[in-house]
Amino acid sequence: MHLTHTRDLTVDTPLPSGHAFLSAASGMVVRGPALYVVADDAQCLGVFDLGTMEPGRLIPLIAGDLPSDAAERKKQKPDFEILLALPNAGATRLLAMGSGSTTRRMRGAVIDLPHNAAPTSVRLIDLEPLFAALAPLVPEINLEGAVLRGDQLLLFNRGNSAYPASQIIAVPLAAVLEGSPITATLLAELELPTVSGVPLTVTDACQLESGHILLSAVAEATDNSYADGALVGAAIVELDADLNVRAIELLDPILKVEGLAAQVMADGVHLMCVTDADDPDQASGLYRGVFDGDR
Repeated sequence: MHLTHTRDLTVDTPLPSGHAFLSAASGMVVRGPALYVVADDAQCLGVFDLGTMEPGRLIPLIAGDLPSDAAERKKQKPDFEILLALPNAGATRLLAMGSGSTTRRMRGAVIDLPHNAAPTSVRLIDLEPLFAALAPLVPEINLEGAVLRGDQLLLFNRGNSAYPASQIIAVPLAAVLEGSPITATLLAELELPTVSGVPLTVTDACQLESGHILLSAVAEATDNSYADGALVGAAIVELDADLNVRAIELLDPILKVEGLAAQVMADGVHLMCVTDADDPDQASGLYRGVFDGDR
C-alpha cells in the first residue's frame, strides 16, 4: 500500500523543544474538516484544518511544560498514545490516554470542544485503576490504540521483539472515565508476521462501519516498551468483527504510522495517518492512502 505525504504537522506556537511542529504524532481523530492529533512527547492537543495548509493550534491538556532536552522529556512525558472520539451530542468529545509503560504515563484527558465559541474543557483522569487491571493480562503494558464498541473500550496493547504478540482487551468505558476499579477481559492475542525477523506490532486502531477494525503496525527492533529501535517494516492490518486477521498490506514507504483514520469509499478504504519519526528535530507528517483489503 502506497502512502502519499499531504503535509507536515506544523503549529502556530513553538513547543518546549523550540520547534513549531509536532514531532511524535501518536493518535488522531478526524471530524469534518478538523484533524485532532496528540503527540507522545507533548502535553497538548493539536487542531488542524484539513482544508488549508495553515499551521495548527495547540490546546494544553496538562499544565506546565516538558523539558526541552529530549532524554529528559522522554522520562517525564505523559506519552499520550491514544486519541478516541466519544459519543456526545452537540460537541466533539475526545479521550486521550497514556500508554501506561511508566507510572508517569498513566494519565488520560477528556476533552470537550464545543461547536460554538465556548472555550475547550479538559478533565484529567487517573488511569492507574485501568493499568492495575491490565497488568495480569499482558507481559508488558504499552497501550497504543483503542476503539469503542457499545459501552466497551477495546484496547490494543503493543508487543515488542521480546513479547511479539499484541493483546486486545475489553474494559467498560464508564469505569475508565470515572477512574474507578475496572474488570478487564482479554479478547485476543495477535501474532502478526515478521519483517526481516522483527515482529509487526500494533501502533493504532480505527473501526469501520462494518465492524471490521484497521490497525497500523510496525516492525521496530526493540525488546521493551520504553526504548525506540530501528524501523524495518510497517503495515495496515484488517481484522474482521470477530477480531480475526483478514488482510495485511505492507506500507511503501516504510513509515512509523502511529495514528490512523479511515473512510470507506467505492474504490477502497481511504486512510489518513500520522507518523512519528522518533526524531525530535523532524516534523510528523500527515499521509493518505487507499487500503484494498475491505473491498
